[in-house]
Amino acid sequence: MQRNLLFLVVFALMALQMVLSLFQIKRYQRELGKLRGTGTIGIGHTKGGLKAGQILIVSYSRRKDQVVAYRQMKGITIFAGFKTTETMLGMSLSDLKSIGLEEDAWEFRRRRRKHPYNPEEMTKKKGALIQAVEAIEKRLAVENMQTENKKRLLECTGQFTAKESM
Repeated sequence: MQRNLLFLVVFALMALQMVLSLFQIKRYQRELGKLRGTGTIGIGHTKGGLKAGQILIVSYSRRKDQVVAYRQMKGITIFAGFKTTETMLGMSLSDLKSIGLEEDAWEFRRRRRKHPYNPEEMTKKKGALIQAVEAIEKRLAVENMQTENKKRLLECTGQFTAKESM
């Protein structure tokens, strides 16, 4: 009888965790939906284990050259919610990256002694802010490449003039 009760309690706790995790996923999707259209979005995360993990969503406006939205969900439990960090708003991408490098060096200090930060390295752990900034940088690089390719294509077909590039 006690064994059945134990299995029932474990099953109930697992079901509760699953339901609450679905609420957290919905909260994440809602935050992402709010930020769509505000700029280029970068997402980073770190797993917590026994300490607090975090999910970070950064929206960067290329036109304004600044961060327009910064949302962070940090905590151990599934009850953590997204919060806006006002101090990060208005920063340039390079300023944000330098802060991210400092956070990364502190968070992974033991690992960074053996393996210094390398933006090309995909297998090593990185801080959430660095992941978000790198994602934005990659998206901006792809956008630049696509723009250059369109210009070259238009130049080849004779539809692009120097007047249009200004």
